[in-house]
Amino acid sequence: MKKIASAKVLFGCFNTIFFACGFIKVVCGFLLLCDTRRILLSRLLAMPEDGLEEPPFYYVALGLLVAGITVCAVAAIGVWATYLPGYVILTIYFLVVLGLLMGECAAGVVAAIWPRCYGIQSTRGGAVGALQSYYAVPDFEHFTAALDLAQTELQCCGMTSARNYDMSLWQLRRLGPRGMSAPLSCCVQPPGERSYLNPAPVNTSRCQDITPNAQYRYVPGCQTKLEDWYQHQYFIFMISLFVLAIFKLAILLSTVFSCIRLRKSKQDVHTFMIKGLGSKANENIYERNMSLHDEPITAKYIQPNNFYSPRVRNPRIFHTKPNEMV
Repeated sequence: MKKIASAKVLFGCFNTIFFACGFIKVVCGFLLLCDTRRILLSRLLAMPEDGLEEPPFYYVALGLLVAGITVCAVAAIGVWATYLPGYVILTIYFLVVLGLLMGECAAGVVAAIWPRCYGIQSTRGGAVGALQSYYAVPDFEHFTAALDLAQTELQCCGMTSARNYDMSLWQLRRLGPRGMSAPLSCCVQPPGERSYLNPAPVNTSRCQDITPNAQYRYVPGCQTKLEDWYQHQYFIFMISLFVLAIFKLAILLSTVFSCIRLRKSKQDVHTFMIKGLGSKANENIYERNMSLHDEPITAKYIQPNNFYSPRVRNPRIFHTKPNEMV
């Protein structure tokens, strides 16, 4: 029984940590959903022709919320299964946690191959082509805002350089102000007043010079900085997945350990009961062999004392005559 109790205590501890991880997932998903800048910047991880209605990090935030709520529910089932004598619920719990672990591994694989297949690392010409085809074009305002945010926050201009705008629809269709060689989001702004929606350059005329000046316009392209930013986000995501995977693996092992202990204890109890019934069935009370040292039953029988209470026979009415005692 002590081994069963220790197994259940171990399982309960890991399950409590599992519940805490689910709660942290819910909080992280909510915080990511509220971080509009990060979500908007993630739109550049997928090109507009990919058909995503929302930025990739928006779906990541929803996935974290759903996964966190699922983990909390599964952890609650695990706490309930700890106090049950059977192992059917523990088996179901084991399969659900195994499915969650495989889902996290699949999410890690998708996060690893996504930018290489569809995102900013597909081809350098693909990102440049997206800039030249969709920047400042109607119906692609979100892509325009995301690129302006990247140029403002990452302090870069264009995908490879500001020359990417020379052959863009923004220049060819004159979608921007006349005489501009680069958007205002490429211009250097005062440190405390940087805005990607309404940029306020330090010097607008010097920012639009043909020869870029690092004091008034950002020179490096956004391609490399976007890749570094994504690698940082990917590193945080993979570290969190790895930590959760370790806890889930520990939960799986503790579940197996609890099931083994519970099954072994049931087998021991069943064997003990069978042995007890077998020994009683083999005993014959009619053919019991009396040992030589057994005392006869008369030796153990205690005779009662030969005392009796006196009774009065023919009681006398008068006090002068004594009663006759029997």
